[in-house]
Amino acid sequence: MEVNIKQELANLDRDDFMAVAALVDKIISDLGDLLILGDEITLDAAKDYMIDLINPNLLDFDSSKS
Repeated sequence: MEVNIKQELANLDRDDFMAVAALVDKIISDLGDLLILGDEITLDAAKDYMIDLINPNLLDFDSSKS
């Protein structure tokens, strides 16, 4: 599967954590063999990084908005 990130981002509700996480999973899946899937720490860090790029507030657990 090839992800059209530009199109996906245009239609994405960046405040919906589940939608953002689903897009990140699609991107990770699209990268396939380029990633070492056995290294869960690296994979999780890559996902957190992508979520942070899309909407930094989604991973801001210290936010006073809670």
